[in-house]
Amino acid sequence: MKKDRVKNLLSAIGISLMFAVIGGLLTGDALENWFAEINQPWFSLPLWGWYIVGGLYYFMVIIILFRLFNASKNSDKSTLIWLTIGMIAGNEFWNFLFFGLESTLLAFFGLIPFTILVLVLYIRLLKFQKITAWILFPYLIWLVYDILWTYNLWIMNK
Repeated sequence: MKKDRVKNLLSAIGISLMFAVIGGLLTGDALENWFAEINQPWFSLPLWGWYIVGGLYYFMVIIILFRLFNASKNSDKSTLIWLTIGMIAGNEFWNFLFFGLESTLLAFFGLIPFTILVLVLYIRLLKFQKITAWILFPYLIWLVYDILWTYNLWIMNK
């Protein structure tokens, strides 16, 4: 692996870890306490499933950032990196709305602009690097589930 690729991989991991730590600080212990006590729809994952989804999300982010950092110079490259960082920040903000503020209402409505941001990133990635876009695609599918799940949480826990 070339020196630049190692640096790019470490940067992608570092950015992801930094946001994960910030997200953890913003959410506190709500996952083990508040989240375990609220009413869940029948299609909700068990707690261990949420940890797997979170791990896969950060792994996906690392791959996307790594691929973008290694891409040839292009006018879209910087924009796509910032959109990806915006997606990571938006995810942590959503975690704050949901876990930090313990609000199913804010979490539901917060998913709408977040999903639009991820969709814009996906469309832009399709034009830039199709493989990287397809790495993001399962997350778009996940967001459909997430919107339905969060809506049900909101209705069930009014």
